[in-house]
Amino acid sequence: MDNIVTLFEYDSRKFEIDDQDYYNGDKLTLTDKTIEELKKLSDKNLIELKWKEVKALNYVGVIKAGNITIEILPKFLKNGEKRNFEELKGVAIKNLLKMLEFTQRLKIKEIDYTGLEEVKHDFFEIFIYLFAKNLLSLLKVKQNYEYVRRRDELRFVKGRIDFARYTNPARLHIIPCIYYERTINNLINRTLKYTCYLLSRKTKSPENYRLLRRIMDILDGVTLTPVTPQEIDRITFNRLNIDFKPFIELCRLILEGSTLTLQASKIETFSLMIPMEKLFEEFVARVILKEGLHKVFGENAELLIQYKIGHLAEKVYKDGRRRVLFKLVPDIAVKVNDEFRLIIDTKYKRLDPDSAKLGVSSQDAYQIYAYCKVLGTKKALLLYPANLVDIDSEELKTPIRLGKEGEVELFVGIVPLHYDLTSNEGFKDFVEELEDILKATAES
Repeated sequence: MDNIVTLFEYDSRKFEIDDQDYYNGDKLTLTDKTIEELKKLSDKNLIELKWKEVKALNYVGVIKAGNITIEILPKFLKNGEKRNFEELKGVAIKNLLKMLEFTQRLKIKEIDYTGLEEVKHDFFEIFIYLFAKNLLSLLKVKQNYEYVRRRDELRFVKGRIDFARYTNPARLHIIPCIYYERTINNLINRTLKYTCYLLSRKTKSPENYRLLRRIMDILDGVTLTPVTPQEIDRITFNRLNIDFKPFIELCRLILEGSTLTLQASKIETFSLMIPMEKLFEEFVARVILKEGLHKVFGENAELLIQYKIGHLAEKVYKDGRRRVLFKLVPDIAVKVNDEFRLIIDTKYKRLDPDSAKLGVSSQDAYQIYAYCKVLGTKKALLLYPANLVDIDSEELKTPIRLGKEGEVELFVGIVPLHYDLTSNEGFKDFVEELEDILKATAES
């Protein structure tokens, strides 16, 4: 049976080395083989493995190695706020799912957040449940069929005759044909079936196992064979199969962090890790766009997300070839008519409260200053999550002036993520605070 260790981002847990994986809520022991598997994830910077200590970084999700499950969750707390473990974990899971849903990283029509409060499993089981439930709902009304080119020798004409091979007078009753056959046994369905099979071997929930088995029953005509992330990258989507794209993307994420195979081995690893930096960036951008918060700069204000504005330098070779260096792509830009009024960059990192620069790193300042100089923008805004920042809000009201003449005003905003984003009231409070940050920047 798996032992679940729950860590919040940047928290750590000490462990002892033993001949079995074990965790009782206080003491954690790991085998040499499990430590070796965790070291591989540490080399990818998903976690940090020190001497007899494992530390969470800015990736959240779940890691399964040996008989240990490490669950890493975001710490959505307001400065100075205290919450008990179960309450903090509940808010973290619900808000994380909300962010995944809002950014469309998790294709879910509707989440029963109230029902999730009754789920006694870990984040891994909740993730499987949402994945399987929504995929099953889609497969009940739509399945992916593709036409595959076949060559066969038949006693009747099907498709067209392959005259290049129809040359033996003694076998004129056998007709070589080339035809297209509509089949369910295609790469999309093989990916779905293989992923569901692997998840069915790791889930401890009877309900999740039932859902996954029902999906595999629907895909009974599909060959169960290993699929690699490289094969998934070759899948092309069109208007007929686009509904399967989010599920295939999740399958790739699952398979990429897994050593599971069709044949069970003694030590298997599974990781489903989500970069909070990227998720935070996408979530903030989509909220501003969907709620129209950029309109504080005017009704005709336009929001540009991941807007490519050029490059900072280029390398010219002797033969005349040019190579672009240091591409400039701000997270968010607000444009009014032909004028760029604000550049926004999101940073999911800790700030130093004792720094005279409000904790802003030189690299972040140089980067956003370059954006502003290229676009001729006078204002810039760096947004940080409140759960990683402990700075007096009064300090943030005074902008930092960048440039020799102080021509660019750099504001620092703290985005609150401690609200219950799954409730109408909590999400409304979050949106209002984000709008206040943009208003203060626009009106200064």
